[in-house]
Amino acid sequence: MNLLKFYINSSEKEFISIDEDISEITLFENIKINFEGVNKYILINDCFDYTIDVLKNMLKEAINNKLPLHKSLINKNKNSLIGYQWSQYLQKRKRKSLVYDRTRGGIQWVGYLHNLFETSHGIDRPASWLYNDEHGNIILEITPVYPWFSSKPEAGETFVKYSEWMKSYKPLLIRTISKETAQQWLKQIDELIEVVKANDERTKCTGLGCLHCAKEGKTGCPCGS
Repeated sequence: MNLLKFYINSSEKEFISIDEDISEITLFENIKINFEGVNKYILINDCFDYTIDVLKNMLKEAINNKLPLHKSLINKNKNSLIGYQWSQYLQKRKRKSLVYDRTRGGIQWVGYLHNLFETSHGIDRPASWLYNDEHGNIILEITPVYPWFSSKPEAGETFVKYSEWMKSYKPLLIRTISKETAQQWLKQIDELIEVVKANDERTKCTGLGCLHCAKEGKTGCPCGS
């Protein structure tokens, strides 16, 4: 299986991976992206075209020092508050105390500018962020989301109130990505896009039944592609 890994540093013990065979990915199918190290986190499961576009554009911005954190997202010890504020935002707690600005075409919470992959809920589906610190370093931060912000506890699950859960809140991990590494990631992304475009062309419906239809046991041209 031909998988793609974006290594965080030279130790190659931590990486972001695309959990799909890249020889079969097409532009508009969903892909799963994971962070893997001591722990494994599912970062997103969404359309390839959208997901890779977000990752590529944010890497470019970070390489050019265009993603510094707003002062409201930094505490007095110069640590990021982005995940903490995201939790407050999701729970509709103290939203009035958050800072909003015109980012990405509308009035939004300033933290959205750094949102890499936003997922639904639970510690295995965290949120991830990309930003520049005060020295211009590229920072990847992965933060937990309150497990029950959009769902009720399952049978046998130990429920913890949001106020209690927040008392022990901390990011899942914070890593520095060198600009050389980020440039390597961009190179890998460009190569991946070319492969996926070729896959898309190869599997394009010919009117006699494309590979996509064939996998689903369809005949003719029912996919309409």
